[in-house]
Amino acid sequence: MADYVSFFEDKSHKLSFDEVLTLERNHQFRKKVEYRVFNSRHTRSDFWFVLPIKNVSDKDLQLVWSFYNNNFKVDFYDITTAHNATLIAQVSPEQMASERPFNSRALCLPFTLKPKEFKKILAKIEITNANHIYFLSDVTTVEDMLFWEQNYAMTVGQFLGYLGFMFLFNIFLFFILKQEVHLWHSFYVFAIILFTLNENIVDVLLLPKWLYHFLLNFPKMFWLLVSLIFCIKVFQLFTDQKRNFPRLYKLLFFCRNLIIVTIVIQFFLCIFLNVQDTIAYEFSIFSDALLLVVSILVFVSIVYQCIRGDKNSIYFLLASLFISLAFINYMLDAIWQMQLIYFQPGNILFGMVVEVSLLTAIFIVTIVKQSRENRRKFVMQSIENQNLSKQMLNLQEEERKEIAQEIHDGVGSHLSGLKLYIQNIFESKKPIEEDVKSDILGQMKSIYEDLRNISHQLMPAFIEDSKISDLLKNKFEQYQRQFPDIRFGFQENIEGAKLSQTERLHTYRIITALVDNAIKHSVCTEINCQIYYEDKHLEITVEDNGIGFNPDSDFSGIGIRSVKSRVNYLTGSINIESNKDGSTFIIIIPTN
Repeated sequence: MADYVSFFEDKSHKLSFDEVLTLERNHQFRKKVEYRVFNSRHTRSDFWFVLPIKNVSDKDLQLVWSFYNNNFKVDFYDITTAHNATLIAQVSPEQMASERPFNSRALCLPFTLKPKEFKKILAKIEITNANHIYFLSDVTTVEDMLFWEQNYAMTVGQFLGYLGFMFLFNIFLFFILKQEVHLWHSFYVFAIILFTLNENIVDVLLLPKWLYHFLLNFPKMFWLLVSLIFCIKVFQLFTDQKRNFPRLYKLLFFCRNLIIVTIVIQFFLCIFLNVQDTIAYEFSIFSDALLLVVSILVFVSIVYQCIRGDKNSIYFLLASLFISLAFINYMLDAIWQMQLIYFQPGNILFGMVVEVSLLTAIFIVTIVKQSRENRRKFVMQSIENQNLSKQMLNLQEEERKEIAQEIHDGVGSHLSGLKLYIQNIFESKKPIEEDVKSDILGQMKSIYEDLRNISHQLMPAFIEDSKISDLLKNKFEQYQRQFPDIRFGFQENIEGAKLSQTERLHTYRIITALVDNAIKHSVCTEINCQIYYEDKHLEITVEDNGIGFNPDSDFSGIGIRSVKSRVNYLTGSINIESNKDGSTFIIIIPTN
């Protein structure tokens, strides 16, 4: 185009047709030295283009002057004879392809040149739904034009068909796997499809009239902003950025919300205002800048997470590398008319297809790996559950032996002694004195207390109906009465915790086992216990000021082993710190 077309920029929008003709005759039009495209950058001007052309052959030529874009309208004038200039065609994006002078996705003027005939054609271009003019232009024969259009349409159609398949496939993955990332990825693919329709000017060929006219209000940059929202969301979900990189997550979350607000505002501006109105024009420039800045920020975030060794970020970078290069190439072309690479039918479309394909493949591979990992974890969990069941059975047997020993040594010996004592009294046949009666009653009370303690070990009183906090308070009051030389402290705040009977029982057992162990072995004078509920977790702390023990080796006792088994059974964690100044047990238990 740069070799044979000259142009004039009307910044005032007020030049009449005759004034423009005068400027052209006075050689005020100039050529734009560009290798491939015309690019006005951000502008609100009208542009006039002059095409001088002569048929040097000996036969009639059916020619087409084409403008490949759909964000401006064109008025064509024949100005070969200055005093007889005429309007020969008006082409607008609002016309469907069948309504245009030449049935094509591009804005075209068909005309005929007889042998040796010369024509000079003037084209006036007015922006309709963009803030700049950017187009490819060519003059060629009708045959070449139709051949090119047919091949191009087939290529773009194949790409669109593939993107449509990827859209449906990701929807299918979402409904099957119930993973949010696939839903957002399908939205991303759909936004890419809308951008592709506009970028390659095939919307006028594929969409019904009402939908085409509606989407015509929105420039292609609008759909790039929409796709960027979904791209950020997919990246954040796929890399679990909220957990692994919380600061970057907050930054991109803010950018995503800013883009959403921008899109909503631009949506209404496109519907109710012309893009050349001051507010809409200035806001469109802001949207373009926001697109560039956030895109760079997303790319930097991906690279940073890759440097930090996040595997999913590396996969995402590999998938989006070509589209990133295509976007850089697109911006260079739009700003400085520089192109590093070019793939048919376009770098952006080609890059998006590559990205969508690789991301979908990565998602599938990740799903397979997760499935295998879940099966492995299930097997390991089954083995662990079997081991825990064995440990719990062994502990129950040991606890039963210990209780049997306590009954034999404690209650049994007391009952045996009391039996002999009463038997001697009966054999003496003397009147029973009051102090003897009191002695017998005292021994019977002691035996009762022993039996009561043993029964509490087997099943705490009212464990099915009572609050765990009330049970523990009563238990610590009992500890204080039994062991007055030790100071016991108990603090709790578990309001809102809805514990099952199993959780209440094991929590009670864990705390009492730790306290009993401290009483028996730590030689302490103070024992404190705290239990709190926060964020669906119980946090238990038991500490004493005793002589301490070696946490790495002193686990042979039934008390500590019982605690560890119960904590594992509840899928909790235990941290033990012990030295000569005392011991501290911190236990975290997730609740249902």
